[in-house]
Amino acid sequence: MIKTSTPIKKMTKMSVRWAFNWGEWSPSEKELKLAVSCLQLEEKARLAKFVFRKDLKASLIGRLLMRKFINDSTKIPYDKIELERDKTTGRPILKNPSTPVSFNVSHQGNYTVLAGESEDLKIGVDVMKLEYTGGKALPEFFRIMNRNFSSSEWNEIRGAPGTPESKQIAMFGRHWALKESYVKALSVGITVDLRELDFQTQSDLRSDKVVADTILYERGVRRNWNFEETLIDSDHCVAVALEIEKQKSHPQNNHFVVIKFEDLMKFAIPLHPEDDDFCKNYFGKAERP
Repeated sequence: MIKTSTPIKKMTKMSVRWAFNWGEWSPSEKELKLAVSCLQLEEKARLAKFVFRKDLKASLIGRLLMRKFINDSTKIPYDKIELERDKTTGRPILKNPSTPVSFNVSHQGNYTVLAGESEDLKIGVDVMKLEYTGGKALPEFFRIMNRNFSSSEWNEIRGAPGTPESKQIAMFGRHWALKESYVKALSVGITVDLRELDFQTQSDLRSDKVVADTILYERGVRRNWNFEETLIDSDHCVAVALEIEKQKSHPQNNHFVVIKFEDLMKFAIPLHPEDDDFCKNYFGKAERP
């Protein structure tokens, strides 16, 4: 816990969008030991339960992204940052409630992403790999998922007759990321009737531009939210949901910056001694099923 007598430097106004490609990251023993030593013990214990390396890496990077963002934006010393989980939603939050900072993480495909703001607002982020690996024929998969999208959304997803399946999959992933980002910002999870969320896209996604003209109607009423969308690469799209009324001074339409391990750990301070057994167990796991 941060003591009230501990001096904290003035916060730096920040609006960040970070992405880490853990799919291409094969940590050395030295890197893994350092990374894990910079986590709280309960976070480390949670990571140890993962069966596959890929899931452990994705979650590990998410925790480190949170700590980096909090350290950069609040100037709380790295080794004094204390995260906890919201008792209602289970969402990671900063334990010091007097510090206005908002962030959210997501991982899917090869990336873990973080969207953060150094102010108190509702924010959600979701990343999707634009591929389909369900095994069923795509029309059958869409039939199963029918109840999660409005009729107008299905028109966008399926496109005109003859639209290639790759484009249908990409639009499906885009719409799913939009829905996930919104419900994560609300901290309600996928417990709402997703058909009541009707996203209407206006622009194609690009890797060199952030589009922010997608409109959301909920139960037929236009919602006053901003959705930032872009492609991290040709295979991954990402969406950030922000409640417009709560936005104050952060820049609009931020590009996602892909950061490396060295960037992530630049100002990290270990919280505990390095753990040889954790490292040994990690390298004994399979990368994926």
